[in-house]
Amino acid sequence: MHREREIDNYMTPAEASFRWGISIETLKNKLKPSVSSDEEIRSMIEQGLIKYFVKPGGKNKQWIISTQAMYEWFGEPKNKGEI
Repeated sequence: MHREREIDNYMTPAEASFRWGISIETLKNKLKPSVSSDEEIRSMIEQGLIKYFVKPGGKNKQWIISTQAMYEWFGEPKNKGEI
């Protein structure tokens, strides 16, 4: 039996899109302030539901997403038992 670990509550966008059965582009659009409300993104960051990292001088954000954020955005995962 798989025991839930704290780290299992956080994932990359690639894993999140697979687990929820959505395209990576759909998820990336959710993380863009121009598509989602900037306030929603800021609030989720402050709550610790999502975070990103940008290397000094870099442009691309590397995101980490919580399962709670995914439930709020997309409901139940579609591929729950496949990981």
